[in-house]
Amino acid sequence: MSDRPNHRPPEDGPDYSDLSNTVVAYRWVPRRQGHQPGSRELITRELVDGLAEHAARRDARLVGAARGDFPKFRSLPRHVRRELLRTVWRQEQWWRFGDLVLVRAWQHTESLATAEAEN
Repeated sequence: MSDRPNHRPPEDGPDYSDLSNTVVAYRWVPRRQGHQPGSRELITRELVDGLAEHAARRDARLVGAARGDFPKFRSLPRHVRRELLRTVWRQEQWWRFGDLVLVRAWQHTESLATAEAEN
């Protein structure tokens, strides 16, 4: 347990108040796609690839296991919801919004400088 106030267990999602050592990836997918054979593995792999790419842009590497879930859109912080809506508006037709489900993955990172210093 942490001494930090408002500490949330990792199962509740990433700590949006401090993303200095965490990368988060999102993807909107059609609801039916999650039920197709092999699609969950494909979606998971794409999200994990996105996490690695984002970490590399931050000069960091991924550590630990990636976690994922299907967050309720309204439970996300306002700034995150805004960015997600901008993304979906650019990528999808308006009539598909009701058919989409949000998938989220996150993983902790470590600075490449820190990792090299340990070796």
